[in-house]
Formats: sequence, structure tokens, C-alpha cells
Amino acid sequence: MAPAVLRRKSMTSHSWLSRNAPLRIGYVPLTDAAPLIAARRLGLFEKHGVRVELSRELGWGTIRDKIVYHELDAAHAPGGLLFSLLAGTHSAAVKVRALMLLSCQGNAITLSRRLWEKGARDGKSLKKVIRVESPRRPVFAVVAWYSTHHHLLRLWLTEAGIDPDKQVRITVLPPPLVGEHMRAGLIDGFCAGEPWNSAAVMQGEGWIAATSRDLAPGHPEKILFAQSSRMDSRPEDFAALRAALREACGWCESPENRPELAALLKEQVFPGLPMEVVRNALTGPCDLGAGVFTDPTAFHRFAVDDGCATTVDQAVWTLQPLEEGHLRKLTPAQRLAAIAAWLNQPEHSPSTPPSSASPVSASSPLPMASLS
Repeated sequence: MAPAVLRRKSMTSHSWLSRNAPLRIGYVPLTDAAPLIAARRLGLFEKHGVRVELSRELGWGTIRDKIVYHELDAAHAPGGLLFSLLAGTHSAAVKVRALMLLSCQGNAITLSRRLWEKGARDGKSLKKVIRVESPRRPVFAVVAWYSTHHHLLRLWLTEAGIDPDKQVRITVLPPPLVGEHMRAGLIDGFCAGEPWNSAAVMQGEGWIAATSRDLAPGHPEKILFAQSSRMDSRPEDFAALRAALREACGWCESPENRPELAALLKEQVFPGLPMEVVRNALTGPCDLGAGVFTDPTAFHRFAVDDGCATTVDQAVWTLQPLEEGHLRKLTPAQRLAAIAAWLNQPEHSPSTPPSSASPVSASSPLPMASLS
């Protein structure tokens, strides 16, 4: 009998060559996976002539590995995962491209009830708590090293005068597990997507100290991406997939559809959560805890119309903090190749000059760096 690794390679190769099989699309249970769930319920995949099978995954490490080994054809993911895979920072390097932008914003920093009881109300007061509790360092979770969540948490801490490398500890947890870890006292807070912030608030375990809209208005969040060879082998299917999800994003973005969307996500993705948790950041009133509320329509933004297109500015905003942290410094040629992958350009295409239009506000914490 052939070794297990060869048998696995043979099986995955067979799947890889099957052009008539449904596209297997991975997602992590988060509110910003809504376009995938809505497209299935609304019959948009069938409308646009593409067969799709959705696969629920625990976290981004699982998504990464299944993309690498061809167990998924495409996936909903934080934009930084594309660059991590291209560089091979947490796995073998693979050639991947972004098909489209799915969402903007939608994350939050949630702190524990324990920190509230110690006097933390914002970043500045958290700094005082950290000073009093020294040498104990609070532990905060993010969903991946290459995620916007990691960047936003570090940004928020730094703006409060807290050194994210020396005064706190940062760890990685799958999004569905952050709440139970905080409830068990294993972490003191987290930066994650919905509905896990709302769940902590509604269960009395925490409060939202900042949203990603506060920290980086309009920032790119989730993309749909795939291995380049897979996209090139089934171009018509991927074009149809993009068309279906573009229509679904528009439906999800409409305020009049948000109540139905919340009910759909409760049924299909979060059956174990109370409806008030699922709808908190979708229909509101969006309860941040401690008697503070915000506009739910401004919390989540799903990419619509041309907003589904990936741009140079989005790529640079996402890539720059990775190069400053867990991603090795790229050469100019490597950086342009990475940006081309974000723009869904095949390798032989000429590089595209920077777009003048940016989805990120002028108050974005990251300057749009030169590509030279």
C-alpha cells in the first residue's frame, strides 16, 4: 500500500482535476461571512450558473491549510492571509489571488469585566491598570497574526501609550473561542469580528472599548481568495461566483434586509446564540456595553458595486503592517507581485499603477506607502 501522504496527494489531485464538481468555499462563522450564506439562501449561485458547496471551518489556520492542500477551492478570509500564503510565513508558499473584496470594518476590541472592575474605561485608563498590576501582563487574543485584528489591537494599544510587545501578551485564538477563553479568565480581552464581541457584551462578560470603524474607517476586511491555478482552470465558474457574491453583498448592505439577514445567520450559522446577539451589530440598537450604543448600519459594511473590486490602496494598507511585523520585508519586485495578486492579476500581467481612489479614510492610521 502507498504511504498515507501519497494516497492523500492522489486523492487531492483527483479532486483538483475535477472540473465539474461544485466549488467548495470555506468560511469561518462570522457575521461578515453573510454574503456567502445569503447567496445560497437567495439562489444567487444558481442564478449565475455556478455550483457551490459551503464548508464551515473553525478558524483561519484551517482555512489556510485547506487552501494549500486543495481541500477548498476558495475561501472567505482576512486579506492578510493572502500575503502570508504568498510569502510562506505559516505554511508552504503557494500562489493565490483575491477574487473580490467582501466586507469592510466589522471588528471590535472587547475587554473583560475584570478590567472594567479594575477601572479600565478606555486605552488610557487601561494603561493605569496595567501599571498597578505589574509585573502581571494582561493577555489579549487576536484571530491571526496576519489579520487586521492584530494590527488594529496594536494600533489601539500604542495610541494609549501601551507597548504591545512589552506591557501585554498577545496570543492567537479562532474567533468562536475568544469568548469562552475570556469567560474562563484565560485572556483579558480580544479583537475579533462579530458576533463574538456582542456575545461577550450580552452575556455580561465584557464591553467593547473600540470598533474598527473608530480606528480605521472603511478599512478592507474580508476577501474571497483562491489558488491561482484553480482560478485559471475554471475561469467561467469563478466569474459566476464573483457575480453571485457581488449581488449578495448588495443585498446584505441594504438596511431594509438586515432583519432578514440576522434571522438567516441565526438559523444557518449561529443556532446556539440568542437572536439579540446576532442582530446587535446588524440591526441594533448596537449595544457596546456599559450603557453605550452606536449606529449598527455603520458597524458592518459589505462591499457593493465597484466596492467589491480590490485596489492598490487596500493592498498597501493591508500589507504594510505585515511587513513591519510577522511578514519578512519584501523587495520592490516581491511587493508589486503581492499587490498584483490582491488585484487578481495573473503573473504575466503588467503591474498596475496605484489607484487614486481609496476606501480608507484620510484619517487612516497607515499612510499609503510608495510602491517604488
